[in-house]
Amino acid sequence: MKISGFKTFIVPAGISDSDWAWGKAFLLIKIQTDTGLIGWGEAFVPHDCEHAIDAMIKAIARYTEGTDPRKITEFRHNALNSFANQQVGFHLSCAIAGIEMALWDIAGKDKEKPVYQLLGGLCREEIPVYANCHSNKNRPFDDITAYAKRQVADGFLRVKVYPFLNGQAVEQGLADIEILRRTLGPNCEILVDAWRALDYDSALLACRELETLGIEWLEDPIPLDDLESLSGITSSTTLDIVTGETLSQEDQFGQLLEKAAANVLNPDIASCGLMQIQSIAHAAASRSAKVAIHNFNSIGPALAASMHTAAVIPNLAGVEYFPRFSCASEQFCTLHWQHGADRSFNLSNVPGLGVTVDESRLSRYEYRPGPARPWPQR
Repeated sequence: MKISGFKTFIVPAGISDSDWAWGKAFLLIKIQTDTGLIGWGEAFVPHDCEHAIDAMIKAIARYTEGTDPRKITEFRHNALNSFANQQVGFHLSCAIAGIEMALWDIAGKDKEKPVYQLLGGLCREEIPVYANCHSNKNRPFDDITAYAKRQVADGFLRVKVYPFLNGQAVEQGLADIEILRRTLGPNCEILVDAWRALDYDSALLACRELETLGIEWLEDPIPLDDLESLSGITSSTTLDIVTGETLSQEDQFGQLLEKAAANVLNPDIASCGLMQIQSIAHAAASRSAKVAIHNFNSIGPALAASMHTAAVIPNLAGVEYFPRFSCASEQFCTLHWQHGADRSFNLSNVPGLGVTVDESRLSRYEYRPGPARPWPQR
C-alpha cells in the first residue's frame, strides 16, 4: 500500500461561531492510498494560523507520496529529522501530528481494527471527558455559571471554567468559584483554568482558597517561562497543577517532570500526536504524574484520536470536550463513539479512528478570514 494523494480542508472559524462564543478554524487532512483506503486527520490551529500550518502540511506531503502509510514511526522520524532537521517549532508539530493522525486512521482500517487495538493493551472501556465552558466573549461570570449548569443538566459531571481572565481580581474570581460550587452542587467536579493570568503570590492564594472549596484542579496558574515558581506552587498545594497545552515536544514535557513543575501534563492531541502522547504519559507515570489530553479542536478526527490514545494510557486524568463545537462539527463529520455514563465515551469498534467525514460538505466551505478580534486580557 502506498500514499497516492493528500488534500487539506480549512473549516472557516465562522462555521463554529455562536451566540456563546466566537468560533475557530479547523484544519482537516485527507490521505489517499493506491488501495482506495482513506485516512482523516486534524492539525491543531492556533489563533489565525490555519494557512501557515496548511502550507507546512503540503510541504511535508511532497515527501510522503509513494511511501507506505502504515510505517508511522518511520514517518515521524523522517518528518522530525530529515524534513525539519530537528528544528521543530509548535506550528510544524501541529502539521506532523495531523498527518500522523490520518496515518493511524488508515492503519486501523487496513487491519480492520480500531486504532486503540494497534496502540497496545486497553486500560479502560469508558473514556472520561470534561466539558470546557470557556467563552472568548467578555461575559460576566453569571453567564459562565448558567452555561456550566446546562452542561451538568446535559450529563457532564466535570466542567472547566476560567475565573481569572480579562483582568479579574483573584479575590473576585475565587468568590465566583464559591458561587459556582454552591450552584452546581457537590456531585459536579469543577476544574479551574487560570490561563497563565496569575503571578506566584496570587497563585498561592488561589490554591489555598480553592482547596477549601474542594477544587482539585488548577490549570496554568502562571506562565511556563518560570518553571521554578511553577514547581514551588505544585509542591505547596494538594491541587493537581496542570500545564502543557502550549508545548509540542517531548523534551519540553520532560523539563516539567524534571522540575516537578506539574503533576498533570496537558498535551494537545493535534499538536503532539498519538505516539508522542503515549511516550509523554509513560514518562509522567515514572514521576507519579498523570496526563490529561487537551483537545481545542473539532468534535471529529481530533476528538476520536484523543479517545483512542486515552484508552491505552494508564495514568489518564481525562479528555477535554468542547460542547460549543459539536453543532459545527456535526455539519461535516459523524463521530462513531457513543456517550456512556456521565457523558464519558464507550469504546468504538469501528475500524480506524471511528469518524466519518463528509468531503462534499467540506468542499462547500468557502474560506473567509474572520475579523481580527481582541486578545483576551490576562
